[in-house]
Amino acid sequence: MGAGTPVLPSDELAPGTLREVRVNRRRVLLARLRSGEVVAASAVCPHEGASLAEGSIRGDAVDCPLHHYLFDLRTGRNLYPYPIYPRWKQDEVGNLDLEVLACREEGGWIRVGGRAPGAVEGER
Repeated sequence: MGAGTPVLPSDELAPGTLREVRVNRRRVLLARLRSGEVVAASAVCPHEGASLAEGSIRGDAVDCPLHHYLFDLRTGRNLYPYPIYPRWKQDEVGNLDLEVLACREEGGWIRVGGRAPGAVEGER
């Protein structure tokens, strides 16, 4: 048996779709990118707590339905134009990167584990 918790049959996540699942009582977002790759991240937007499962996929990013923050689903990087924020806004929002989790498919199941290697960490 492989590492990670089996959370959803692979055939239940079509390309270009998002799905929220629970892993040990934690809300986890699954996304199948248009390339067919499956990724996992926190299902909660770090800005104001919106459900990212209600958002949409834009390229390899999830678009938050509330304020349209974009998060790279492979790295967790906030793609919202941070450098153009006025200083007060930078102080207000701080680090809004999304936690990305290890994810893979095995035996017809999507499996989710701990923090993904290569995910962003820390403050900007």
